[in-house]
Amino acid sequence: MIDDVGDAAAPADGPGGMLVVVTGPPGAGKSTVATTVHDRLGDAGIANALIEVDELERCYPPRDEDDVMADLAAMAGRYRAGGHDLLFVTATVEDDAYAERLVAAAGTASTVVVRLEADPGTLARRIREREPVGWSGTEDLVTHARCLAVGMADLARVDLVLSTDDTAVDDLAARIEELLRSRHR
Repeated sequence: MIDDVGDAAAPADGPGGMLVVVTGPPGAGKSTVATTVHDRLGDAGIANALIEVDELERCYPPRDEDDVMADLAAMAGRYRAGGHDLLFVTATVEDDAYAERLVAAAGTASTVVVRLEADPGTLARRIREREPVGWSGTEDLVTHARCLAVGMADLARVDLVLSTDDTAVDDLAARIEELLRSRHR
C-alpha cells in the first residue's frame, strides 16, 4: 500500500496532485482494476477519486469531445479543491491526441498511464457477458475491442502495461500501487 501521494510533485504556484489514467480496450478490466485500487487506497486512508470518462460519454447521440473534456476538467478541479489530489480516470484512449486532452483536462502536476491488455478472445467473452442480451452494439464493440487490442500497443506515453488475462485483480492493483510508490520516493 502506498503511504501518501497527496501533494508530492505539486509546485507551489501550479496544479497539484497526480492523475492515474487506466486505459485499455473494452473488456480489459479498466473499471474493475481502477475501482479496486481506489478502494484499497481509500481503506488505507488515502484520499483519492475515480472518474469513468466512458460514463461522461454515455449518451445518444454522442456528445462532443470538447464537452466531455470540459466536464472532466470541472470534476477534477472540484475533487482537487476537496482534497482529493490523487485522481484515477478510466478511459478508452484510442490515440495519443486523446491521451493529451485527458491529461490537460485533469490539470494535475503529474501523470501515470496504465494500459491494461487481454487476449482478444478474453475481451470478446467479457463484453458478451456484461452487455445486455440483445443489445444491437455488442458485436461492433467486440470488433472494435479486438482492433484496439492491437492498436493501443502504439500509444506513446504508457508507464505500465498489465495483462488482465490470468492475473488476480488484487495483484494488478498492487502493481499499480507499487508504481505510484516508486514515483513518490
